[in-house]
Amino acid sequence: MRFGRPFLLGLCVLCVLCVDTGVYVAAVPSPSRPRRRKSEPQLASALVSAVVGNIGGNWRGREHQVFAVYADIGGDFLRKHTRPDALRDGTLFVRVSSSAIAHHLTLLRGEILQRMAALLPPGMVTDIRTRVGPLG
Repeated sequence: MRFGRPFLLGLCVLCVLCVDTGVYVAAVPSPSRPRRRKSEPQLASALVSAVVGNIGGNWRGREHQVFAVYADIGGDFLRKHTRPDALRDGTLFVRVSSSAIAHHLTLLRGEILQRMAALLPPGMVTDIRTRVGPLG
């Protein structure tokens, strides 16, 4: 039986058999990337901080720091009716229980940002946005 074009045998992707010529041609595997080896061993503390950084540990730590500062400066009223939800690109997203509370928080935005700037590194929180929803 002759097919006139090469075809793959089974699931093998490295070998091609051309039936017309009866020649067995093995594909040449591409050279693998050489492994990078470091000449000096690394300290475990450096590896742990690198792993924590890769899984977002530093970012999560900053986010929780902002949440704690917000809870401290917000007072009982805001603590009862709002909850910090996320910190993205310097914007603190706050979940509020109603649109009236969202309006109230919008009016207090400047004062809250000033208080947070005094307790946090510069530029960590530059804006506050509200979302109405369950505080759960």
